[in-house]
Amino acid sequence: MTKAIVLAVVAGMVLGRFCAADVAALGWIVENSGTLITAGLCLLLFFVGLDMGKDGTVFSDIKKAGLWILLFPFAGMAGTLLFAAAVSILLPYSLKEVVAIAAGFGWYSLAPILLAEYSPIISAVCFLANVMRELLAILLIPLVAKRLGYIESVALAGAAAMDTCLPITVKYTHERIAVYSVCSGVITSLAVPVIVPFLISL
Repeated sequence: MTKAIVLAVVAGMVLGRFCAADVAALGWIVENSGTLITAGLCLLLFFVGLDMGKDGTVFSDIKKAGLWILLFPFAGMAGTLLFAAAVSILLPYSLKEVVAIAAGFGWYSLAPILLAEYSPIISAVCFLANVMRELLAILLIPLVAKRLGYIESVALAGAAAMDTCLPITVKYTHERIAVYSVCSGVITSLAVPVIVPFLISL
């Protein structure tokens, strides 16, 4: 699956670079890419939900996990911010800029907008950094799930744990981990519009 994902991204880049302007069908796809992505994502999540619901253990899984299921995403966010602060000394940006960029937690469509007024350059870096986080999560989730653990693989995705990375997480872990993944993604996503403006305003 990882190979298929990488090949799909590369194929899209090649077609977008050399063919999209000349092929009418590809031009239509590019113009309506947002709608098509949303539709495809909804379809993916529908089937993930179908798998979660067929066993009838979703609510019992949440009950068994208890408060840990809510604390887990906060641990992931704290780790992200601490690592960003540590590597900021190696980057040509201030501590608050690096930490604010990392606080996008993979939500590359929102975090750059929150930083656009502060600096267009920081906004652009935020976009690239958070896109890379999601792509790396897609590539590394199978490896982390196998070598470190199922719960640990959820933290890689950040905000994307509840959408684009959810099918991959379920495929390489277990259906019951979907509960952790969705809760982590929701809480992390809710934190982004609060933490990013706060950090950049310091």
